Amino acid sequence: MRYVCVSMMLLVVACGGKGKDQGGESPSDTRAATDGTGDVAPGPDVRLPPEPDTVDDAVAPADLPSRLDLPPADGWDPDEVKPPGSCGFEYDFAPWDPPVTPPDSLPEKPGLPEFMEPWIDPVSHPEPLPEAYEIVNKGTREELILPVYFDDMPVFERGLPWHGERRCFELPHGAVMLSEAEAWTLYKDIAEKTVGISMDTTPGVRTVLGIRGASPGTIAWNGNPPNRFNDSLVLLWVDEGGARRVREHAAHTDTGPHDFGWHNSSSLRPNRRYHEANGLHNGYSAIRIQEQGYLVRDDTNKNGHWDSDRNGWLPPEGEDHDRAGSAHNIHCANVDGPLLTTAVANKSAGCQVIPGIENWTLFIMDAWTGWGDPVDYFLVDARDVDPRAWGDCTPDGTHNCPFRIDGLPFQAMGDTSTQGEVLFDNYNCSPADERGPELVWVLNFDAEGVLHAAVDDVPGDGIDVDVHLLEGDDPLACVARDDVELSWDISPGRYLIVVDTWFSDGKPHPGPFTLDVWME
Repeated sequence: MRYVCVSMMLLVVACGGKGKDQGGESPSDTRAATDGTGDVAPGPDVRLPPEPDTVDDAVAPADLPSRLDLPPADGWDPDEVKPPGSCGFEYDFAPWDPPVTPPDSLPEKPGLPEFMEPWIDPVSHPEPLPEAYEIVNKGTREELILPVYFDDMPVFERGLPWHGERRCFELPHGAVMLSEAEAWTLYKDIAEKTVGISMDTTPGVRTVLGIRGASPGTIAWNGNPPNRFNDSLVLLWVDEGGARRVREHAAHTDTGPHDFGWHNSSSLRPNRRYHEANGLHNGYSAIRIQEQGYLVRDDTNKNGHWDSDRNGWLPPEGEDHDRAGSAHNIHCANVDGPLLTTAVANKSAGCQVIPGIENWTLFIMDAWTGWGDPVDYFLVDARDVDPRAWGDCTPDGTHNCPFRIDGLPFQAMGDTSTQGEVLFDNYNCSPADERGPELVWVLNFDAEGVLHAAVDDVPGDGIDVDVHLLEGDDPLACVARDDVELSWDISPGRYLIVVDTWFSDGKPHPGPFTLDVWME
């Protein structure tokens, strides 16, 4: 290792900056500066992960089923599946202190010239720069740069290499013990089936799966209280020998409750894939996003929480809103432990962060493969994990097994007098009474456009069904509704179309209908 003082660094790239790594160039100017530092004191010991052993139960891709065969929801073998909570995880995060009450009046967004598009506002990062940098050679991979931070955050054990053991996972059906290969398949299913995009399983290629609102080893919504490291970042890859590798890290995928300034803090929207790559963040090796202008959720009132009906946080001051954003990297949060009581605070304005220098070192030593190498980042809301991740089902239009829309334009016939279920009675996007049966379709997008969804309406036939567009399987996640045709500006993500039956005069009005969905 070589120890490099911060003052000698000629290139520091902040999360919102536009350093050379944004364009994929090699950081040759940084290397030139750090290689010529002369006599410097040796750097402090930095804990590095041991090289993975060749485990006896490593399974080549061809030998493992494409999906994990989990026990059914009922009738499972009690020797295989244990009751929920039996893994013994202690993820009881301490209560958090709310931020200072938002100001009486928030700053207004400056006006834009008519000929200009809205600004793309990057997230800021006021966190302190590292005290120094470590230049590390890792096997045959290109050198990487580690930040020198000092904190006492304990090592998160699920981020360490497996050595042939089985680890406990708490799933909707109960707790199961999985091998590393089985855990890889589970996480791959969660990513692919929720986001609708295939994971790159080329040996050596890294993929990161973020699960917002679920701590490592649990795939269940924890309420996602603000200002805590209560999310998961899971690193997945297939090594050159064909073994499937998994590293799980506690993380934070939202914003910290801190006033970063106007349009300087925002959360990534979940249930989509982001293109990232090996690059720099604040002068050290990190996972750097390669997109700009994607839709983000601005934390206007600085409470570290996306305020919406579904999330149940609607303070009277301020209004969180969607806008274009950029610069959401994956990097280190230099914080002291313990994990359950540590606040995120100003360590993230929306980047995905791993707490503690030792945990960050474990992550980046496994994640780094070479300058500019692509990394896909799948971010999933724990409430929206596709039910097919737990087992196959025959689509029947229910919430647990919705019909799928695999291409557009799309047309389908339905009949709420003989199909569907009655779960959603009212939606936050309309005061209409929808206490009749509903049918559900799910669709994923990896592009932007205007989505249209329409049902046929024949006056006087006694049938009245309405079409709804939801961002999650929740009546409080409705973004658009109409009795005949809706349209909505779509960004990449996972959406549900629900055709629900209107209720009036003391009865529902179900019947057959035709659903058409198209983009423009």
